[in-house]
Parts: sequence; structure tokens; C-alpha cells
Amino acid sequence: MHNLREPHWIAAKCVLRYLKDTIDYGLHFSSGDIKLNAYCDSDWAGNPDDRRSTTGYGIFLGPNLVTWTTKKQPIVSKSSTEAEYRSIAIATVDLYWLRMLLKELAIQLPSTPTIWCDNIGAIALASNPVFHARTKHVEVDYHFI
Repeated sequence: MHNLREPHWIAAKCVLRYLKDTIDYGLHFSSGDIKLNAYCDSDWAGNPDDRRSTTGYGIFLGPNLVTWTTKKQPIVSKSSTEAEYRSIAIATVDLYWLRMLLKELAIQLPSTPTIWCDNIGAIALASNPVFHARTKHVEVDYHFI
């Protein structure tokens, strides 16, 4: 913090004013079960320009939504199963991170987190990630789940 100038002081005052004005704001969590649930979904080739799929998921800690995202998948999925499987894999990464954060905060989860998906093929592939000729095009890094 050498050589502070006027713009630095202005920025610092803006931060302090913001903190003063939002002191009563906060996130209010409902009490109840602290089980982690992830709900994920994906369309298949929904973008008409490049036919890439859109993935979305939400992760709940009990009844409280704690993280969510929606984004376009980086490559074109060849089937709805592949698109949904990728959404499960992306949600699993955040779910794992959140689980480790809770562990670091000494919050013990009563059970293993659950991932909900509406595609039977993706559920079967996630339950038994064996390479077959039909699933060979799904990259190895998505077998993280």
C-alpha cells in the first residue's frame, strides 16, 4: 500500500459507505435438515446457431438454494444422455467443493449428497461408468462423478 492517491481514498470511502448502508442486509436460512441436494438439467442442441447444449443446476442446503449456474456447454453433445451427463458432472464439481467447505467449517452432513437428474440414460451411465462403443465419445474427465 505505497503511494496512495485520491482515487484510492474515494474508493475506500465508497466501500465504507456501502458497508454502513447495508449493515442490516443478510442471507436468512430456513431451519431444518442440512442435507445437500443438487438438481441438474440440460437441453440437447438447444442453441440454433452452434447446436451446443445449455446446462443448469441448483444446489440446496436443506430448503435453501446456496449455489446455482446456467451456461452453454463447451462442446456439442451427440445425444441428450451426453448433455445430461455433462450437467451431472459439472454439478458434481460444485457439490464436491461445497461438501469440502462444510467439512472445513466443521458442519457434519447427515447423509451423502443427492444429485437429481431427469434422464434415465445419464443416471445409468453415472451409476455404471463403463466405456462402451456408444459412450466412448464422452470424455474421460467427465467420469469424475
